[in-house]
Amino acid sequence: MLDIFSTLPTVGKEQMPVLEPVDANIELPNELVAFDEAFTKKETNCIVHFFTDDRRFLRIFRNPEKYLPFLKKCAAVIEPDLSQSINMPYALRQVHAWLNRALASWLQKQGVKIIQNITWSLKDSYEYSLQGRAKNTIVAVNCTGIIGHDFSKYLWMEGYKNVVLALNPTKIIRYGDRMPDERTDISVYFENSNFNRQFYGSKR
Repeated sequence: MLDIFSTLPTVGKEQMPVLEPVDANIELPNELVAFDEAFTKKETNCIVHFFTDDRRFLRIFRNPEKYLPFLKKCAAVIEPDLSQSINMPYALRQVHAWLNRALASWLQKQGVKIIQNITWSLKDSYEYSLQGRAKNTIVAVNCTGIIGHDFSKYLWMEGYKNVVLALNPTKIIRYGDRMPDERTDISVYFENSNFNRQFYGSKR
């Protein structure tokens, strides 16, 4: 797998792969579907996401070429989301971030419509999380699993403010519960439990 990533352009001391901004005129469907479900049902008129247990999509890292023809047919694909939990060592969190970005960058170069997935954990993750990120474009942000955990909620909110300030996104595809003080004017919300879309703020 790593061989196909060896020629990707990178930036910064962490050598994070670079993603291009998504086309501003892209038509996005109203449905967000997990990768494993979309692939099984061959559902392409959707935005494919990886906001699920890592075990449900590790296979795409092992053999990305197998899934390329399917993903090229999808309306859009959100950058993969290997976990970066706060109890992981820094090195493992950074490796997961690198792998997410590398696979997304490779898929993008093969013609897949990739939407950046902005993730972070502790404050020491901000640098590598934002290196090489396109500004003034559509991004995706996930917040599942933090409601009821005050420290996780605090870390998410601090990271969110940092992301919005640094990247100035034009639209945010939000997965999970609505959080306080979000940019609801540019956010489109998708419910975690059943993928029903909820709007808070502007509509497409």
